[in-house]
Amino acid sequence: MKSFLVLALTVILVQAGVDFPEIKPRNIEPHFRSILPTILESDHTRIVGGNEVEAHSRPYQAALLLQHSDGTFFCGGSLISRKFVLTAAHCVEGYKKCQPKSNLLKTNTKSYFSVTSAEVILGAHQFRENEEGQIRLHATKFHIHNGWNKWFLINDIATIELDEEVKLTNTIQLISLPNRLDVGNNFANNDAVVSGWGLDSDQSTVVSPVLREVEVNVMRKFRCNIRYLGVIQDSHICTAGTGGVGSCSGDSGGPLVIGNKQIGIVSFGLALGCEIGWPSVYTRVTSFLDWIEAHSDAVIS
Repeated sequence: MKSFLVLALTVILVQAGVDFPEIKPRNIEPHFRSILPTILESDHTRIVGGNEVEAHSRPYQAALLLQHSDGTFFCGGSLISRKFVLTAAHCVEGYKKCQPKSNLLKTNTKSYFSVTSAEVILGAHQFRENEEGQIRLHATKFHIHNGWNKWFLINDIATIELDEEVKLTNTIQLISLPNRLDVGNNFANNDAVVSGWGLDSDQSTVVSPVLREVEVNVMRKFRCNIRYLGVIQDSHICTAGTGGVGSCSGDSGGPLVIGNKQIGIVSFGLALGCEIGWPSVYTRVTSFLDWIEAHSDAVIS
């Protein structure tokens, strides 16, 4: 009977377009024209539950200002070669919830978008400022996994091809990718670090002015699936939210790393809040090594 109930709930979840527990991609549309000049809170303690990083200690981190017909999305990414940035597919092509256009509509609607261009900011700590060692590059070429599914949030991976090659410096470096010997490693029970400029609490309404990071523990798929009612696939990787730590809106596309090796890409979480202790979910990089090699010039051993 219990197994039947779990199956029934899973079917409901799938039929509802993974909205049943309000699963939510970790991108954000912050309306930059109005918030860029805004002075944010002075409390720089969390990505959620973490700390402001030492400036430029994550030199592979990218901030992405992604332009589409309705505005600008903010996401994270990682520099995997001098020409390519790794990010989430839903940052480049996905959906956003829109406010009802009339009082006759009882629920929000979904508007689909495709990004037309991007400003890629590298070497940043305070991405809004023109810091020494920071560069801003233009990009119009996006490679999205052809199996990307907006409803089930699977194959949530994309690469951005920069218009010019990056010169590596003290503040701009490449992130290491897993090798093929890592494919069988689920990384369960290992401590990892997720970083980004996303919301630092459930009360925040704008992205962080400084780069933050938090240490998280990688969960086994089975434990994560109990929370997400069967949505989690082998191509996902989860981290525990115990203590209210993890990624939040605006961190999408950013890296989950162990040491200097990227094992995950920030993908989704529960829309009810980033601090409620629910697991954060990432795209598992080892499931896409061939795809990354085919859609970038990154070399994978």
